[in-house]
Parts: sequence; structure tokens; C-alpha cells
Amino acid sequence: MSDRGMKKWAPYKTLEDQWTTLDRLHASEEKVEKPKISNEVAEEINDKLVNYQGQEYEFFYYKNGRILKEKSTIKKIDAFNRKLILDNNIIIYLKDLIGVR
Repeated sequence: MSDRGMKKWAPYKTLEDQWTTLDRLHASEEKVEKPKISNEVAEEINDKLVNYQGQEYEFFYYKNGRILKEKSTIKKIDAFNRKLILDNNIIIYLKDLIGVR
């Protein structure tokens, strides 16, 4: 017998009062812990940012319990505030960056 998990509550989502509660429960189940990056990965990220020449990269970063991916070029590297500003105006803090490809 399989565990139906949140599926068993889906029919009750028709009741308006339960929408927000069920959505919040479902979203909290999908959250993951922030992955720790190795020194090698940190050096690789640093090398790509230091030697940046306008190429498009895939940025993998952690935000609100999720790992997100954004494909873009860098508009600005703000070393003082430790963040990247991408061409599509997405801001990625360096502490949240987990990979660049």
C-alpha cells in the first residue's frame, strides 16, 4: 500500500478556507536544506567570477528552501554588498550561490 501523502487532501482544496493552508503545507514539504559547497566548487565559482568576460552562465543558488537556476549574463558584481546583479535584474547573494556553469 502506498502512502498518498498530500494527494489525499487534494479534493478538500475546493473549500476556499483550506487553500492557503494546503498550499503552505505542500510548499513546506518541498523545501530542502542549503547544500554545503566544497572548496573546489568555491574556487571554481571564484575563478569564473574573477575572469568574467560577458559570457552567459547558469547560476545555481539557494533561496527560501529551494535551489533555483537562472541563465543570464552578469550586469554587475557588487563586491561591497557581496551580490551579483544579473541582466534580468535578479539579485543573487554570493553566500547563496552554490554553482556556476
